[in-house]
Amino acid sequence: MSEDKICAVDFCEGAAVASLAQQDFCLSHFIELCYENLQRIDPRGQKMGRVNLDLASLRAFIEECSHRTLEVALHCEDIDNLQRGRLLDILLWAGELFLLLRVPSRGFADSLLEEHDPLLTRLAARHF
Repeated sequence: MSEDKICAVDFCEGAAVASLAQQDFCLSHFIELCYENLQRIDPRGQKMGRVNLDLASLRAFIEECSHRTLEVALHCEDIDNLQRGRLLDILLWAGELFLLLRVPSRGFADSLLEEHDPLLTRLAARHF
């Protein structure tokens, strides 16, 4: 990313390290924005089912988020271990969500449990 760009968040003077949804963000705001959006679209944290958004749009955001996060993790030189861990967490969470959104109308855990495989049942019980 160009060194002369600054974060798009009001009153932030941090250097932009990544763009998301055609806006540039410093590392802290990029991580925060990714977490907020992943939490918003994660069906596991919602009481009333999935967010009513276009499935293609959700997948596109998850792919862009993953791609940008990987770019930052590989190319940003001034990140500490906590920030690097958060970037890894975003990548893992985005990967989980991508799989969840591939399951048509039933829940991910339900589809695993239907297989009646004891190992999958135990794995699903740990995560859901």
